[in-house]
Amino acid sequence: MTLTARQTEVLALIADGHGNAAIARQLSCSEHTVKNVIYELMARLQARNRAHAVAHAVRDGLI
Repeated sequence: MTLTARQTEVLALIADGHGNAAIARQLSCSEHTVKNVIYELMARLQARNRAHAVAHAVRDGLI
């Protein structure tokens, strides 16, 4: 499975413990954009929550 560059960036920031607002500031985009990226990530990884998405990504070497 591959992720887009933006999805990988957002997932790495989630793994570092950042919230949506902090991620949006760091990536110079809106919180709405961050929420959309996370929504797509969760669907692609079939994750139940943020922690599950991070665990899946680490296990599969995505981040």
